[in-house]
Amino acid sequence: HAQAVMDLGATICTPRNPACGICPLRDPCKARATGIAADLPAKAPKKTKPTRLGIAYLVRRADGAWLLETRPEKGLLGGMLGWPGTDWTESAPPENPPIAARWHDPGLEVRHTFTHFHLRLSLRLALLEDGTPTRGRFLPRQEFRPANLPTVMRKAFDLAQGAWPED
Repeated sequence: HAQAVMDLGATICTPRNPACGICPLRDPCKARATGIAADLPAKAPKKTKPTRLGIAYLVRRADGAWLLETRPEKGLLGGMLGWPGTDWTESAPPENPPIAARWHDPGLEVRHTFTHFHLRLSLRLALLEDGTPTRGRFLPRQEFRPANLPTVMRKAFDLAQGAWPED
């Protein structure tokens, strides 16, 4: 019986184009009787994704090195390189720069969608001579490849390219 019903759905009672005229179950069919057979199956509305906010800190040293950190193994983007940043929260997070510097807010925001939420990352940029970060490490210019970053971090890099502060 189960196979017969599946065959009926695959050949006669197809979505958006049911052949009710030749269906052996047309008389007891409630969908045909109410005129909604072509509208079935109805897709459930998608759940609204929440939006999370964060800040990404892009730091370039005078010798061309970039400050990057490895994300925790567990969680989103686990074990991948990325820009130091704040937690991603539902309200604006407090500033938490990874190194003392003159931070520039270019008014830029990266927008990225993950499977279960939208992310809006505000960018902060800094150029500096030297310093020791509280987290992350400087990656020499010759070792830095933007293509090795996850998409959301590469978007931040690309967006920042024309916005660096003057020294």
